[in-house]
Amino acid sequence: MIAAALFDLDDTLYREMDYVESGFRAAAGFLSGHYDLKEDMVYDKAIAIFKTFGRGKVFDKLLETLNIFYDDMVRLLIYIYRTHRPVIRAYEDVVPVIEQLRLTGVKTGLITNGMAIVQQNKVTALGIAGLFDVIIYTDAIGAEYWKPSPVPFKMALNILNINAKETVYVGDDPSKDFLAPNALGMKTIQIIRSSGIHKPTPEGQGYAAQTIISSLSEYFGAAHENK
Repeated sequence: MIAAALFDLDDTLYREMDYVESGFRAAAGFLSGHYDLKEDMVYDKAIAIFKTFGRGKVFDKLLETLNIFYDDMVRLLIYIYRTHRPVIRAYEDVVPVIEQLRLTGVKTGLITNGMAIVQQNKVTALGIAGLFDVIIYTDAIGAEYWKPSPVPFKMALNILNINAKETVYVGDDPSKDFLAPNALGMKTIQIIRSSGIHKPTPEGQGYAAQTIISSLSEYFGAAHENK
């Protein structure tokens, strides 16, 4: 029996690509309104650039293809992307499973990397803040304490007053999610969603999760199946 369950956010509790698409839609809406461009066309170009080149310099390349040359526009688009209210939703199993955990006395927590304002906007849009006894935005501690640092995990354990050996941690990215909780003695679970972005496990001891699942109900029970 576990006493606490800690969770990652991106691609663990919701599909991260939905956030990316939502951000590009916000940027496309701004550009279409200021430059008499079709929003769908701008959006499609942004998505195509992202799929070809990755996160990198999407907005630089987008403005170049649109023949828009304005020194501050890239920074403005990044600001719009990071501060927009995202159109995202939690995976179907998230709320039922975590609510059931809480009903059985399990304490719950969220530990997430990324700019604090960005991650806070995601949590607000998802409407899941009330599911957790503690939320650790690692950026609020300092960039040097982002996962895989053990610091946010230790903070969560201290706030919950729970022992690591009684705690399970669920994440999706072996490059940052499991190194610290493995070392602390937690049970670690990698969730690989069919709609998520697969992250390979780095070489080296401690990076791999102890268990791999495709849905929360596989480990925590099928509470959502009858909802």
